[in-house]
Amino acid sequence: MCAVVVAASAVGGVAWFLILGQERGTDDPPARVARTSPTKTVARGDLVATFQTNGRLGYSGSHRIVGGRAGTVTWVPRPGQVIERGQPVYALDQRPVPLMFGGVPFYRALEPGSEGADVRQLEENLLALGFTTADELRVDDAYTSTTARVLTRWQHALGVDETGSLAAGDAVVAPGALRVGAVEPLVGQRTEPGRAVLAGTGTGHSVRVDVPVEQRSFVREGQTVSILLPGSRTVPGRVEVVGTAADPVPSGTGDGASSANRPGTSGCQGATCGGQVTVEIAVTASEAELGGLTEGSASVTFAADTRRDVLSVPVEALTASPEGGFLVTVVDASGPRSVPVRTGLFTSGRVEVSGPGIDVGIRVQVPTP
Repeated sequence: MCAVVVAASAVGGVAWFLILGQERGTDDPPARVARTSPTKTVARGDLVATFQTNGRLGYSGSHRIVGGRAGTVTWVPRPGQVIERGQPVYALDQRPVPLMFGGVPFYRALEPGSEGADVRQLEENLLALGFTTADELRVDDAYTSTTARVLTRWQHALGVDETGSLAAGDAVVAPGALRVGAVEPLVGQRTEPGRAVLAGTGTGHSVRVDVPVEQRSFVREGQTVSILLPGSRTVPGRVEVVGTAADPVPSGTGDGASSANRPGTSGCQGATCGGQVTVEIAVTASEAELGGLTEGSASVTFAADTRRDVLSVPVEALTASPEGGFLVTVVDASGPRSVPVRTGLFTSGRVEVSGPGIDVGIRVQVPTP
């Protein structure tokens, strides 16, 4: 018997397929092999080649909240606490400084006559918090008397002076709800505008992985991936951010797949082993589907190549042709016969094939070890 080795590109464990063929002079003539080998049918469907890389599960995003007012810190949240829209992030001089969602800090006083994106952001938050309705307040860039009236309701509920205007630093801004990490000023400390008050993350979960540069073309924002968590729990994810900076991989540290498992390499050369980019993946599963996991190791499977609506057979059905290329042994009423085939994608133990007489339902020999 002779062996033909075909490799399918992968990361974190390259998939190798061993295809057995027949040499002249074998002890078992082809007819005997044909009579004893089981058969499988040619199937039609989608083939997806994948690669895996290792990463770490954690909370999504990283935020550093900066205050905009001077005063003495009189209250701070505890680490791990989740702060939603409208809830206080900290308190200065016993005045709560709440969280609003958005991307523009409240850097100036907002009052009737003010215009800009920060006005729109304020109105969006007041509407989301339930202090007005779309019929009453038109959300736009203009701060009107209606905006002031609605803001007064919010100030009343907050327990602060009902001025109808928003001073710089009266609220802080983040893209969404915050999970508190480190609280920077202590209760009793004096703080000034521009000083960080806490660091935190989002409340969702994400996995960060380092993808080798040669695989980056297979990764795109919005792509759906599969995440394997400890305990063999698999959950879906979506690529959120694909890095653009390629960092070198230090020799000996690896990148989720040892160089010994890569085609054409026998080890790292020089100071580095290629390069890698950081990819952040949002976990799209519910909290319950995580089974109580919030942090830990994870393995992410990416689709590297896809063939839609193609014919395929088990990779073991291929034999090497003496003239080059591959053959399959078709078995029908007239007996077994060798048919040349063109091969395409190899993945998950199957191979894309095409050739004369190859169609859905045709039976081919699949020798067993």
